[in-house]
Amino acid sequence: MYFIIRGFTVTLASSAICYHTCMALLALFGCLVLAIWAYMTLWFLLARLLQRSDAVDTAWGLGFVVVVWLAWLIASRHADIHLLAVGLVSLWGLRLAVHITQRNRKKTEDYRYVRYWEKWGDNYWLRAYLRIFLTQGLLVLIISTPLVGIMHSQHVDSSLVAVTGVIVWAAGIVFEAEADNELARFIKTKKPGQIMTKGVWRYSRHPNYFGEVIAWWGAAIVALSMGQWWGIIGAITITILITKVSGIPPLERHYVGNKNFEAYKRRTSIFVPLPPRKI
Repeated sequence: MYFIIRGFTVTLASSAICYHTCMALLALFGCLVLAIWAYMTLWFLLARLLQRSDAVDTAWGLGFVVVVWLAWLIASRHADIHLLAVGLVSLWGLRLAVHITQRNRKKTEDYRYVRYWEKWGDNYWLRAYLRIFLTQGLLVLIISTPLVGIMHSQHVDSSLVAVTGVIVWAAGIVFEAEADNELARFIKTKKPGQIMTKGVWRYSRHPNYFGEVIAWWGAAIVALSMGQWWGIIGAITITILITKVSGIPPLERHYVGNKNFEAYKRRTSIFVPLPPRKI
């Protein structure tokens, strides 16, 4: 009888802890949903004012900064790994936002949004709010699952897995930044039809996207090391999004018919950096 009562008591206590943990996580996600909705709505209003839908591209990286800071403040975690996560995401998001802003202010509206203008006509801004701004807000929340997992977890792990995750995370950020910087310098002097084929672009046609994906897998590894298995959802989502949906495919289609790109395509890996093929 003693063991039955003891087992029942332990089970009841475990269930209460699990319930409390789940409710805290749901409350955290609820706050993040409201914050990102307000955040993307403000960016939509700014885009409407500027008549530039590509303002949403700047909002992308900063959205993750909002998520990680808010999650950190709400969860009130102060271990080194939590502070490191806040620092890495802030560094990545701010750099990306500055890079995209500098790129976009020197040119007209991005061709992707021009096509939407032509397709949606008079209903453009309503559709843009729902299908561009709020959709990107939803994706920010989904991709942020490893960040939320890290901030939610009280389990601090300094194992080899956690250290590996941090190294992969930082390496992805650095690799993406280097690819973006090389491309920015090239664009300043490029001639019509020219393709960037030097530096890390010699080994991958989309090295900046490769770096971004690697960074998110690093974050997912850290989340996994802290027992937050669902953090892998974000890494899987960004991988599919970039390689199959809105990252690489539109760019590849955009350069169809460009002779320089076709030659570059035959010898260069599309995503994972590899030695150039001999043709």
